[in-house]
Amino acid sequence: MVAFLTTVLDAREGFRPAFNQPGHWLYLDGIPAIHVNYRGSGEPAPGFIDHIAFGVFDAEPLEARIKASGYRYERGDGIPNGVGQFFVYGPEGVKIELQYYR
Repeated sequence: MVAFLTTVLDAREGFRPAFNQPGHWLYLDGIPAIHVNYRGSGEPAPGFIDHIAFGVFDAEPLEARIKASGYRYERGDGIPNGVGQFFVYGPEGVKIELQYYR
């Protein structure tokens, strides 16, 4: 997958925080855009794509929009370098990660 994305999108592998699971962060034009994570054998998977991420937003208006939407959401643990996360679940079960500056 990493070779495919680097070849087709001209993505470049870059810094990835030390998460508990192995994976890769691919950068487009110097911006971390694609996260490829590996699951252990026997771990349940919701499908080929776990979630998509968008960012970076201002925290207060983002949280207000999420709360007003009525969709189920949770805060993530955050990413190093001052970025926080919300995970929002859409009506079809799709999960999106919305990042904000802390």
